[in-house]
Amino acid sequence: MTVKRFNQIALISAITEELNRQQPELPADDRMNVIIKAANDICAEYSRELVVASRGMGLTAWLASDDTGLSSKFMASVLSYGHFTAPNNYPRDPDDFGRCMRLVQAVPEFKGLIHLLVDHGPEWEAVANNWERWVELYSSGDGRELYKEMKASYAREAE
Repeated sequence: MTVKRFNQIALISAITEELNRQQPELPADDRMNVIIKAANDICAEYSRELVVASRGMGLTAWLASDDTGLSSKFMASVLSYGHFTAPNNYPRDPDDFGRCMRLVQAVPEFKGLIHLLVDHGPEWEAVANNWERWVELYSSGDGRELYKEMKASYAREAE
């Protein structure tokens, strides 16, 4: 992914205009610093290269990457035998599942531990039971079918 550059002043102006549209006559007080900080944060975030997960990079490097999400972090916490803790979140859509799949690619030893997920709720049981099929669907680019199967599996496990 390429680096993007934004005009910080134009961004501050656009944020201020939107705030004034929602709240006419909003005073330009010390809270303006929050708008400036938000614009600076946006500019800084887009001016750096994304760190994507790569095969075999290991858990520490994966955790420091930009390819993590709530469900993949929980999955990593379980498969690393509690090396760290994360709240229980399961993959809700193909994008979430893709991050989980790339976690396993980044930490190959996790592949043989997918079965450990079954004890963490019905949704995780569905993930573990359907892992290979869902990887196949995701890898083929069939997100619509994957989403359909995820929803159906979660509904069955919840019964």
